[in-house]
Amino acid sequence: MRTTFLERAESLSDPVLLVDRILRAGLFLHASDIHLDPMEGFLRVRLRIDGELEDVLHIPATMQSAVTSRLKVLASLDIAERRAPQDGGFVWRLQGLAAGTPPLDVRMATLPVRHGERVTLRLLEAGGRRLGLDELGMRPADRALFDAVLRRPHGLVLLCGPTGSGKTTTLYAAIGELLRSGEPKNIITVEDPVEYEIPGVAQAEVDSADKVNFSKALKSILRHDPDVVMIGEIRDTDSLDAAVKASLTGHLVLSTLHANDAPSCVTRLVDMGLDAKLVPATLRLAVAQRLVRRVCRECGGASGAECPVCGGRGFSGRIGVFEFFTPEGGLVRPMREDAMEKVEQGVTTLPEIVRVMGE
Repeated sequence: MRTTFLERAESLSDPVLLVDRILRAGLFLHASDIHLDPMEGFLRVRLRIDGELEDVLHIPATMQSAVTSRLKVLASLDIAERRAPQDGGFVWRLQGLAAGTPPLDVRMATLPVRHGERVTLRLLEAGGRRLGLDELGMRPADRALFDAVLRRPHGLVLLCGPTGSGKTTTLYAAIGELLRSGEPKNIITVEDPVEYEIPGVAQAEVDSADKVNFSKALKSILRHDPDVVMIGEIRDTDSLDAAVKASLTGHLVLSTLHANDAPSCVTRLVDMGLDAKLVPATLRLAVAQRLVRRVCRECGGASGAECPVCGGRGFSGRIGVFEFFTPEGGLVRPMREDAMEKVEQGVTTLPEIVRVMGE
């Protein structure tokens, strides 16, 4: 169990200072999520770093309620409600950081479990820098294909893969590329939730009360004369129908879909109700992706505990592995070939590829 930034936290009896120390650890270790799991006798704190969960702290059970209440206060949740799930968020900035360092945008969700309330914190840099297409790990030929499709005036572009495979990051990077093209475009998104604000883009958020869902929002968006529409996820027949109609009526539609590989996107669309004859007229590109950990550039993966970048993990940051499919050309190159190329280049390792891809 790693205790970097938290080695003195167990001695803290003040829940405000303890929460501050936990958030500080998440910030400095570049965690994407913080998990607080009530166990029998203690509260387990884990960080998800580069996709992997790591135990960092066990808090005595006597502090559990106070820590949870402190987080609820920050997120403007009901501290008296302990039997129903809640979700909210807050912006947190560590005192003393250098000027210009972005604060953390923290999304919080609670869930009643056997030994108390489970809390999950999603950490996002408020106003932080978003990755561009050049930084995702696409090989030049794939990047050129992606750029060519983005220049087309209409059609459907799908990013597919399991949860946590970086699909939304790629969508944001694609929008950034469209904004940098210099050609004025009316870009509107519907997301669940809006993870990052994009200047110059109208972003609608799905409402938990179902007043705004993907299909309703899409129908409304099309009345606002968009050039490009981004849908956070095509998740049902209604959202698929709206996306297809938008792509067939002169709009470039970017979205995500749960499918194991790029060719399976076609099968998934047909299974959801799309007429197979419409696939060539609608789908422009399907991109499947996974995220693998990068070998630490500082220590070269030697896993030296003294490494200031990876802290002995041997990895620092993640990179995408991709495969591209078009209805006209079929599968451009299997994902495993892209993965093995990155292994040969020393960017990642074979065990890491096997861990993520299972082959």
